[in-house]
Amino acid sequence: MPTRPERLLLACASACLLLTSAVARAAIPPAIAQTIAVAEDQRRFKPDLEKLLTHADPAVRARAARAVGRLQDSTTVDALRPLLDDAKAEVRREAVFALGQIGHASARPALEGRLADRDGEVGALAIEALGKLGDKAATPKVIAELSSSVATRRAAAAMALWRLADSTALEPLLAREQDQDPETRWRVIYALEKIVAPDRIIPVVARHLDDESPWVRAYTARTLGRQKSPRATADLLRALQQREVPVVVNAIRALQFSADTTCASCATALARLLGHAHPYVRVTAAGALADRFARPSTPQTPLVVDSLSAHLKDIDPATRAAAARSLLAIRGSEAVDQVRPVLADDPSVYARTGVMSGLRTLPKEPGWLPFLRGRLGPDRPLFERMTAAEMIGARGEPGSAELLRAGLADSSVLYVASCASALAEMKDSSSVSLLAGAYAARAGDADPDARIAVRDALRDLAGRAFADSIERVHPSRNAEPATYAADFAEAPKVRGAILHTARGNIELAFDSREAPQTVKNFVKLARRGYFDGKAFHRVVPNFVIQDGDPTGTGSGGPGYTIRCEYNMLRYGPGMVGMALSGKDTGGSQWFITHSPQHHLDGRYTIFAHVVRGMDVVGNIVQGDAIGRVQILD
Repeated sequence: MPTRPERLLLACASACLLLTSAVARAAIPPAIAQTIAVAEDQRRFKPDLEKLLTHADPAVRARAARAVGRLQDSTTVDALRPLLDDAKAEVRREAVFALGQIGHASARPALEGRLADRDGEVGALAIEALGKLGDKAATPKVIAELSSSVATRRAAAAMALWRLADSTALEPLLAREQDQDPETRWRVIYALEKIVAPDRIIPVVARHLDDESPWVRAYTARTLGRQKSPRATADLLRALQQREVPVVVNAIRALQFSADTTCASCATALARLLGHAHPYVRVTAAGALADRFARPSTPQTPLVVDSLSAHLKDIDPATRAAAARSLLAIRGSEAVDQVRPVLADDPSVYARTGVMSGLRTLPKEPGWLPFLRGRLGPDRPLFERMTAAEMIGARGEPGSAELLRAGLADSSVLYVASCASALAEMKDSSSVSLLAGAYAARAGDADPDARIAVRDALRDLAGRAFADSIERVHPSRNAEPATYAADFAEAPKVRGAILHTARGNIELAFDSREAPQTVKNFVKLARRGYFDGKAFHRVVPNFVIQDGDPTGTGSGGPGYTIRCEYNMLRYGPGMVGMALSGKDTGGSQWFITHSPQHHLDGRYTIFAHVVRGMDVVGNIVQGDAIGRVQILD
């Protein structure tokens, strides 16, 4: 029997699925479905997709429109525009969504014309699409939707106004802050973060720290922080005492934006939160203390230092690293001996590299280069080597460039990429020829992160034109062969997966009709044990947990990329999406959201959602591993 939070999660997932176009369930002749799927995968509009937008079967027209939207090609706007008047609602929905994904301002008048569509979902999608266009000329029409009698339209309008970030929406948003629908309330408050008007916003929004909805309270704390005013300090200190972890985490981050840097009560409160039961609160508080106290001593500094010192042995590796970084920021070189056990000997590579990143701000002293050089050797974990190279570049110590140039010939292309980025940070223009050679020799076969890092280093040191010419001569060779199975267009029949972890199981249900190729890719990798034993290399409290990198560095992948399958699902809590370095760069890394993250909607493929185990998702810390992934047929 699902728990109450899981029942709410299931209800949210069901609502997201109801918003999805009926085209996903409509029968399309297999040959045509294959034609559309292949054209979409090849990112090819003409001739097939262009022709199928006018097909006699509305299911075909709708599916073709979805494919065109995934191309995100502004030259297709004129071809999609006639579908906004289609007799079938599912076609109009897909056309509206596609125009929002393309995001070209020329579509604004046509989208405004669909706000009064007889199909309510078309109207709601048109509101969302106007926000994605980013054209402030749409603001008056979107503001009018804040007064709709339909809660989903009001919520869509608030989110669109967040995207538009138009200060003229201030008063209309404030007028809706008491909306009876909590989903609309938190989006209204979220939209207000884009408008800096502390005298108007803080007194009104702060009242919602007592709201019955924890999401409203969490976004209230966030928006108060975005006002960057010490007027919000007292309210945020009150929010730190709340029970829900998302509220407390957002309040800590908000204090980093808003509070006076000499705030004594802030220092005391954050130091006390280092004793919080949840690691997400501890790690966030430790990071905030560095931000607040990397300045001359204050009367609170001894308390802060003592609290941070006590957590150099925290059970959570990310908290150990954050505490050590904060001590380095506050005490400088005086803290080196104190944090050295974490820096050099901690059993977690994430703790060691986390502290190492704190060396960036320390004075240039002779002892650091030998230490970092000792972390570059092939006997060290790859993530540690990469971080050491990056810190050498950040510190720019004399004589260090030669170490990084030597790294361009390393057997690990990810290490090559780190050395390239470090050389760019050092402004070492004498390395351009070596970087060009490294790109020619290695980057074509690299995962996107590595390839992009080397290219960007060339751009920094030799200019965009030179780097892009190298990229054209040596394009990526890591895509899978363009051969398509007879069932390429069919949705896989697997139901979901169970992620077995030491903290408990997380059960996923696949959204196979919305993202068939992404699901197939995940299942293929899971069945060969690809994810087994892999660490959650990235954990951002109240945002995401991320896994699927065979190197554990955040930059690795399977050696190929897959296309994005943008769809109408929304990033509520427990949605599973593909991580990217840019469009169509997904491979094996994926994430699960802790909380609503609608700024990700339409930007990262959603291919599954959590149906059981959100309590486990909320307790995963950096370095936790998946024991195995069990596929549910």
